Amino acid sequence: MNIELVALIYFGSVAILVLEVFLPSGGVLAVLGCMGLIASIYYGFAINTFLGVGLLIASTIAIPLMFYYGLKKMALGKKLSVDDGFRSDSPVSATTSSLVNKEGIALTNLRPSGAILIDGKRIDVVTEGEMIDKNTPVRVVKIEGSHIVVKPV
Repeated sequence: MNIELVALIYFGSVAILVLEVFLPSGGVLAVLGCMGLIASIYYGFAINTFLGVGLLIASTIAIPLMFYYGLKKMALGKKLSVDDGFRSDSPVSATTSSLVNKEGIALTNLRPSGAILIDGKRIDVVTEGEMIDKNTPVRVVKIEGSHIVVKPV
């Protein structure tokens, strides 16, 4: 094994780890990148102790920095996320308990989740497991956490 091949493996592995930061693959790229780094450090020590130590130090600095910037990017991505599951025009926040026993109309087929219309407001709901057709009158029976549960009237 020569120095050029070790450098190619090392920088290719770093590139794969950078790709993992920007294109999350569920950890597949991270595992491949780490395996490449370990192999390049091993072969670096086999060629020259100084090269192995240099690669080890560079990896010790580079990997935590990539991890830090990856976490920072994920946090920024969450802040930029548009859909957090709740609609600003939906009364799901503070007035949820006031929905119990209110009646509305199914805007979509509830299989078992979908949307209903109560007092002119669109609300995302679930059923207790049964399917309800669109335009069927429904009643809110309970609130379970963030789920509004309905039954047909």
